[in-house]
Amino acid sequence: MRVADLMQRELVTVGPELPLHELQELLLRERVSGVPVVEGGKVVGVVSRSDVVRQLEVARSQFASIGAFYLEPFDVETEGEDQRMQVPEAVAARFERLRVRDAMARAVIFLPPGASLTEAARLMVERRVHRLLVLEGGRLAGLVSALDLVGLVASGRLVERSGGA
Repeated sequence: MRVADLMQRELVTVGPELPLHELQELLLRERVSGVPVVEGGKVVGVVSRSDVVRQLEVARSQFASIGAFYLEPFDVETEGEDQRMQVPEAVAARFERLRVRDAMARAVIFLPPGASLTEAARLMVERRVHRLLVLEGGRLAGLVSALDLVGLVASGRLVERSGGA
Protein backbone atom coordinates (compact mmCIF):
# COMPACT_ATOMS: atom_id res chain seq x y z
CA MET A 1 0.00 0.00 0.00
CA ARG A 2 1.01 3.56 -0.66
CA VAL A 3 0.38 6.80 1.20
CA ALA A 4 -2.18 7.75 -1.48
CA ASP A 5 -4.26 4.69 -0.51
CA LEU A 6 -4.59 5.82 3.10
CA MET A 7 -4.25 9.60 3.20
CA GLN A 8 -7.07 11.90 4.18
CA ARG A 9 -7.92 14.09 1.20
CA GLU A 10 -10.49 16.42 2.73
CA LEU A 11 -8.46 18.55 5.11
CA VAL A 12 -9.21 21.29 7.55
CA THR A 13 -6.57 24.01 7.23
CA VAL A 14 -5.99 27.24 9.13
CA GLY A 15 -4.14 30.48 8.55
CA PRO A 16 -1.24 31.66 10.71
CA GLU A 17 -3.20 34.63 12.12
CA LEU A 18 -6.03 32.54 13.61
CA PRO A 19 -6.19 33.09 17.40
CA LEU A 20 -5.16 30.01 19.39
CA HIS A 21 -8.41 29.98 21.35
CA GLU A 22 -10.30 29.73 18.03
CA LEU A 23 -7.95 26.96 16.89
CA GLN A 24 -8.76 25.01 20.05
CA GLU A 25 -12.49 25.28 19.30
CA LEU A 26 -11.93 24.22 15.68
CA LEU A 27 -9.89 21.15 16.64
CA LEU A 28 -12.61 20.05 19.06
CA ARG A 29 -15.41 20.71 16.59
CA GLU A 30 -13.68 18.89 13.72
CA ARG A 31 -12.46 16.09 16.01
CA VAL A 32 -8.86 16.35 14.79
CA SER A 33 -5.67 16.78 16.76
CA GLY A 34 -3.74 18.89 14.26
CA VAL A 35 -4.03 20.77 10.98
CA PRO A 36 -1.84 22.20 8.23
CA VAL A 37 -1.24 25.95 8.34
CA VAL A 38 -1.68 27.53 4.90
CA GLU A 39 -0.94 31.08 3.81
CA GLY A 40 -1.28 32.34 0.26
CA GLY A 41 -1.94 28.80 -0.96
CA LYS A 42 1.34 27.50 0.49
CA VAL A 43 1.86 25.28 3.50
CA VAL A 44 3.82 27.27 6.10
CA GLY A 45 3.50 24.94 9.07
CA VAL A 46 1.52 22.41 11.06
CA VAL A 47 -0.19 23.07 14.38
CA SER A 48 -1.52 20.51 16.84
CA ARG A 49 -3.35 20.37 20.12
CA SER A 50 -0.05 19.61 21.86
CA ASP A 51 1.43 22.83 20.39
CA VAL A 52 -1.44 24.77 22.00
CA VAL A 53 -0.91 23.02 25.34
CA ARG A 54 2.82 23.75 25.13
CA GLN A 55 2.12 27.47 24.67
CA LEU A 56 -0.22 27.45 27.68
CA GLU A 57 2.41 25.73 29.81
CA VAL A 58 5.09 28.22 28.76
CA ALA A 59 2.80 31.10 29.74
CA ARG A 60 1.91 29.45 33.06
CA SER A 61 5.57 28.81 33.88
CA GLN A 62 6.60 32.36 33.01
CA PHE A 63 3.85 33.98 35.02
CA ALA A 64 4.24 31.58 37.94
CA SER A 65 7.96 32.41 38.12
CA ILE A 66 7.32 36.12 37.85
CA GLY A 67 4.48 35.86 40.38
CA ALA A 68 6.66 33.95 42.85
CA PHE A 69 9.39 36.58 42.53
CA TYR A 70 7.00 39.43 43.25
CA LEU A 71 5.18 37.56 46.03
CA GLU A 72 8.22 37.28 48.28
CA PRO A 73 7.94 40.71 49.94
CA PHE A 74 4.19 40.34 50.57
CA ASP A 75 2.30 38.78 53.42
CA VAL A 76 0.90 35.58 51.86
CA GLU A 77 -2.40 35.89 53.70
CA THR A 78 -3.12 39.44 52.53
CA GLU A 79 -1.61 41.06 49.50
CA GLY A 80 0.05 37.81 48.32
CA GLU A 81 -3.31 36.18 47.72
CA ASP A 82 -4.32 39.06 45.45
CA GLN A 83 -1.08 38.64 43.52
CA ARG A 84 -1.63 34.90 43.11
CA MET A 85 -5.05 35.48 41.59
CA GLN A 86 -3.44 37.68 38.93
CA VAL A 87 -1.26 34.88 37.53
CA PRO A 88 -4.14 32.88 35.94
CA GLU A 89 -5.64 36.10 34.61
CA ALA A 90 -2.31 37.09 33.07
CA VAL A 91 -1.96 33.65 31.45
CA ALA A 92 -5.49 33.91 30.02
CA ALA A 93 -4.78 37.41 28.68
CA ARG A 94 -1.57 36.24 26.98
CA PHE A 95 -3.34 33.20 25.53
CA GLU A 96 -5.98 35.49 24.01
CA ARG A 97 -3.23 37.35 22.12
CA LEU A 98 -1.45 34.25 20.78
CA ARG A 99 -1.93 33.23 17.16
CA VAL A 100 -1.34 29.98 15.29
CA ARG A 101 1.98 31.42 14.03
CA ASP A 102 3.18 31.55 17.65
CA ALA A 103 2.63 27.82 18.22
CA MET A 104 2.96 26.09 14.85
CA ALA A 105 5.84 23.88 13.79
CA ARG A 106 7.50 25.48 10.78
CA ALA A 107 9.59 22.45 9.84
CA VAL A 108 6.97 20.46 7.98
CA ILE A 109 7.65 16.95 6.80
CA PHE A 110 6.21 16.12 3.38
CA LEU A 111 5.79 12.87 1.47
CA PRO A 112 4.71 12.20 -2.09
CA PRO A 113 1.50 10.16 -2.55
CA GLY A 114 3.56 7.29 -3.97
CA ALA A 115 5.62 6.84 -0.81
CA SER A 116 5.21 3.54 1.01
CA LEU A 117 3.37 3.30 4.30
CA THR A 118 6.55 1.85 5.78
CA GLU A 119 8.39 5.02 4.80
CA ALA A 120 5.61 7.14 6.34
CA ALA A 121 5.75 5.16 9.61
CA ARG A 122 9.55 5.36 9.70
CA LEU A 123 9.47 9.14 9.25
CA MET A 124 6.89 9.55 12.01
CA VAL A 125 9.05 7.56 14.41
CA GLU A 126 12.32 9.24 13.41
CA ARG A 127 10.90 12.76 13.57
CA ARG A 128 8.60 12.05 16.51
CA VAL A 129 5.49 13.43 14.77
CA HIS A 130 1.93 12.20 14.54
CA ARG A 131 1.10 13.42 11.05
CA LEU A 132 2.78 13.88 7.68
CA LEU A 133 1.57 16.12 4.88
CA VAL A 134 1.30 14.74 1.37
CA LEU A 135 2.38 16.98 -1.51
CA GLU A 136 1.58 16.31 -5.13
CA GLY A 137 2.94 18.67 -7.76
CA GLY A 138 3.90 21.15 -5.06
CA ARG A 139 0.33 21.32 -3.71
CA LEU A 140 -1.15 19.94 -0.51
CA ALA A 141 -2.93 16.74 -1.52
CA GLY A 142 -3.58 15.11 1.83
CA LEU A 143 -2.42 14.06 5.23
CA VAL A 144 -1.57 10.72 6.78
CA SER A 145 -1.61 10.35 10.56
CA ALA A 146 -0.33 7.81 13.03
CA LEU A 147 -3.95 7.05 13.85
CA ASP A 148 -4.59 6.23 10.17
CA LEU A 149 -1.75 3.70 10.29
CA VAL A 150 -2.97 2.19 13.55
CA GLY A 151 -6.49 1.94 12.12
CA LEU A 152 -5.13 0.11 9.09
CA VAL A 153 -3.37 -2.44 11.29
CA ALA A 154 -6.42 -2.82 13.57
CA SER A 155 -8.74 -3.41 10.60
CA GLY A 156 -6.56 -6.26 9.34
CA ARG A 157 -6.08 -4.53 5.97
CA LEU A 158 -2.34 -4.36 6.53
CA VAL A 159 -0.94 -7.85 6.15
CA GLU A 160 2.35 -8.67 7.85
CA ARG A 161 5.00 -10.39 5.83
CA SER A 162 5.95 -13.88 6.90
CA GLY A 163 9.53 -14.34 7.74
CA GLY A 164 12.11 -15.25 10.27
CA ALA A 165 11.72 -14.05 13.79
